[in-house]
Amino acid sequence: MKDVIMKKLLFWIVLIVGTVALLGSCAKKEESTTAAAAAASVCTTCDPLTSTTTAAGSITVGSATLSGTYATSCFNDASDFSEGSAPSDMKSYGFLFIVRGNDNVTEETNYYTDSTCTTKGYTKKNVYDNVTVGNAYGSKYGTDYSNYQVELIYKQIKILVTTTVSKTWVEGIYGGSIDFVVDTEKIFTVSASSQQKYNLWNVSATTFEMGNNGAQSFPTELNGVEYTKQ
Repeated sequence: MKDVIMKKLLFWIVLIVGTVALLGSCAKKEESTTAAAAAASVCTTCDPLTSTTTAAGSITVGSATLSGTYATSCFNDASDFSEGSAPSDMKSYGFLFIVRGNDNVTEETNYYTDSTCTTKGYTKKNVYDNVTVGNAYGSKYGTDYSNYQVELIYKQIKILVTTTVSKTWVEGIYGGSIDFVVDTEKIFTVSASSQQKYNLWNVSATTFEMGNNGAQSFPTELNGVEYTKQ
């Protein structure tokens, strides 16, 4: 069953130039990405994932405090990837979530060229500001930690390729209309009409989990990918 599910979950991290159409497509593809991660094989001996984004400030979510950097495990099951759905030199992947201020966060996706999530080949950062935590909504798997509805403004996408293979792959997604340079971060501004996002967060003393961002309404469940505070 797992093999069937993975083949159906195309592992595209679609890149965005700020248009509504592309943003909608990206949201759907990234939901597939997190779904794959929720069922993927985990490297139990790998070092924790790291980010170049600086953590600062904190956000109150119910009775819990969200602060610092949170990371998933290192996922390294080759069956997660369909042909062409990731750079061909990628052997593992992982996600990070960084609190940058009292109402600012960044979601980060990394592809790695080794199976231990050590050497990055591709990094995509979704930058959000004006985070507002709202009402409690449900709970996580019957625990005492409540889920909370969150509104946030999607401001920027930052993309960094560090191999020529990743560069070629990204440019292919754009149809050759945008040139990327190895080791040079490219920053896109999200159009104002597509910035408003809605999500569901769950925070404990050591973990963080969220739903898939909605453009018009809050999700009703978490996506199953757990982050651990670093």
